[in-house]
Amino acid sequence: MKRVVITGMGALSGEIKPTSVFDASALITDKFGEIDGLDNNNRLYDIIRRTVSDMLADAGLTSSDISAYGNDCRMFFGTLFARDNAYLEHSRTGADTLAMSNEFAVYAAGLAGVCGTIDISSASCAAGTTAIGMAFDFIRNGLCRCAVAGGAEELTPMGGFGFNALKALSGGICNPYDVKHDGINIGEGGAFFMLETLESAQARNARIYCEILGFASGNDAYHPTSPEPTGEEAFHLMQNALDDAGITAERIDYINGHGTGTVLNDSMETNALKRLYDGADRKPFVSSTKALVGHCMGASGAVELASVIRSMQDGKPIVMPRLTEPLDGCELYNAPEHIDIEYAMSNSFGFAGNSASIVLRKLVSE
Repeated sequence: MKRVVITGMGALSGEIKPTSVFDASALITDKFGEIDGLDNNNRLYDIIRRTVSDMLADAGLTSSDISAYGNDCRMFFGTLFARDNAYLEHSRTGADTLAMSNEFAVYAAGLAGVCGTIDISSASCAAGTTAIGMAFDFIRNGLCRCAVAGGAEELTPMGGFGFNALKALSGGICNPYDVKHDGINIGEGGAFFMLETLESAQARNARIYCEILGFASGNDAYHPTSPEPTGEEAFHLMQNALDDAGITAERIDYINGHGTGTVLNDSMETNALKRLYDGADRKPFVSSTKALVGHCMGASGAVELASVIRSMQDGKPIVMPRLTEPLDGCELYNAPEHIDIEYAMSNSFGFAGNSASIVLRKLVSE
């Protein structure tokens, strides 16, 4: 098995505030995680362009460098909605809606210079995490030398009105894992990463952020929108990722939870974490990036992985600013002033039971 590291990333997310993207006056809230300064007619293209360009610069590579890898570099792209107008048009004509996702994946691959196969993950809100995990699996098994992987999603009326119809939106600003939680704020964003073998990174003297140690994906097959309430499947997912990484739960310093702020998700995750750390002498800090940027749908796992890596680098915890009364058993969510992260886990639990978990290790000089 090859060792796989992350050597570059580009990420973009918004701030939860009244949206200017569409008229939200008919909804329970007008607050969404909106990114300022995007081209309103090409928001997703703009997100992809910025994040892929930032990733290349951060990795010390050009699109020509990536192209030189030929078929040995692949693109793994995660998204849920892509763009609502395109989605609705394809739905009316009966065309395969993945054709719409492919349009943006091809655009991202072209910007990055990827000449190898393009793989698309539409695993609901676990799409971004799944795309990165797929890239990890391909590289460690010698199926490619490197990959550009991540996800992107724009803020759309379809997302806003759809989740409003599901009664899943927060009436204010989301508050994951708090007894006063009442729903989500939909966000937008994207993040892309350069993944490569450790040998490849060392050969080009690249700066290495971290090593990916383990990955697991799953589906609880419980309900189209509601998670399996006991958390049993989420527990098994995390345990599978830890087993794949070859470490125990007590080694984890930080878990970035799915943490949507809905009653069903937060209680399910809490149950799963209680089971994972039952009787453990050492427990990690847990928080949700969604408390700051909203739920970026299919891109959320990618955006959140970037936030985990930033915390790993600078020691600043991802703090949930409105958490004042944690759910019973959520003592894990009390933020420290500083956090030293050697091992971290990032989880995604999406609609229809789609789920994914990635385990990282901060790579020290060897």
